[in-house]
Amino acid sequence: MTTDANRPVNVAVVTYVSGRAAAPFGFPARNAAELMVETINAGGELPEPYAASGFAGRKLSLRVYDESGSEDEQIALLRRIHADGADIVLGYAGSAVAMAIAPVAEELGLLTVVSGGGASQLFARQWDWVFRTQTTTTADSVGAARYVAAQLGVCGLGFGGINQKYLWGTDSWREFRAALQVLQPDAQEVGGHFAPLYSGAVVTPIQFLKEQGAQLIHSGNWGVDLFRLVEVARTTVPDARLLLVSGESGLHRLAGIIPDGTIIGGRGSHGLLAHDTELNRWFSSHYRDRYEIAPIYPSYGIANALLGLKAAWDRAGAGAKTIDVASVLAGSTFEGVGSTISMTRANGRQAVAEAVYGTVRRRAGSKEIELTNVVRFAPNKVTPPDGMSGLEWIERRFGSQ
Repeated sequence: MTTDANRPVNVAVVTYVSGRAAAPFGFPARNAAELMVETINAGGELPEPYAASGFAGRKLSLRVYDESGSEDEQIALLRRIHADGADIVLGYAGSAVAMAIAPVAEELGLLTVVSGGGASQLFARQWDWVFRTQTTTTADSVGAARYVAAQLGVCGLGFGGINQKYLWGTDSWREFRAALQVLQPDAQEVGGHFAPLYSGAVVTPIQFLKEQGAQLIHSGNWGVDLFRLVEVARTTVPDARLLLVSGESGLHRLAGIIPDGTIIGGRGSHGLLAHDTELNRWFSSHYRDRYEIAPIYPSYGIANALLGLKAAWDRAGAGAKTIDVASVLAGSTFEGVGSTISMTRANGRQAVAEAVYGTVRRRAGSKEIELTNVVRFAPNKVTPPDGMSGLEWIERRFGSQ
């Protein structure tokens, strides 16, 4: 007789495996899922506390699904995933998709862990079955503003923004703008611009910001929109500093052209911004050996979601139901690849972690780059108290700072 304790845990990963987001985001996430599931199943390879095989000894069975498509298509897909017998679902790079599927996951009682999409609005309501092991736009935006205020400190700094026109881009800009104006009241906004996702429409807004004398250009762009922004900005506004909230994800492709002095974020302590820990060394080296490229933050996001679930399932026991695992995961703290992750917001369903930024330095006569002036901001410096929105916290001047 097969019982829960001796059957595999069915893991569904949803990420882009087709379309324009596949290469820069989806494939790195899928690759990390395959590497981590195989390693967890084998046991004995991951550093402690993750060395034991499986989820409390239970093997994992992985299926990868495509995130491409409309929000309605993703809702239908989640229902099919549930019907296919998935025990847990993780992934979702897109904030809008994560927002759309969350009520359905709740309706189905399907344990779902968002590892990517960061729009802070996801937890405007309370969930029981939906978690996010990644930080939010608030942490990214406040960390960016704190970095700018500390590193630049230019009197009357003229700043503008170019972002993608959907939840991630609009939230990133609103929160960064608000935070910088609190931290550096004399900073002057010279224009915030939005363009459709995957459009690469950056020429006109960059030209406008040039005419307005922008000294700093903020962007949460990723994928093709990030690549195009850097290509155009380096020749159009060579004297303006770029602040790229998602820049870590494109550094390898952009290494030959990204301007010296560009400020880089990576949605937390990931990639070149990660802590030098045994777990990070293991992940980076094994990923690079297998895929012949370094992991980027979408890879870290999937890896951390799986590690958080493993830590919870190991504690809950082999025979645990997913509702038991959800109860253990809520409010837990676990060691992620790159930094410690604490599930201490939104009734224990939303992660907090440090925000990290650094500055590109190009080695003389070389296309190689490194990140210097790396600054880490503790979770309580970039994350509002539980129950308070990011904008409300910023407008209250971060409480006691």
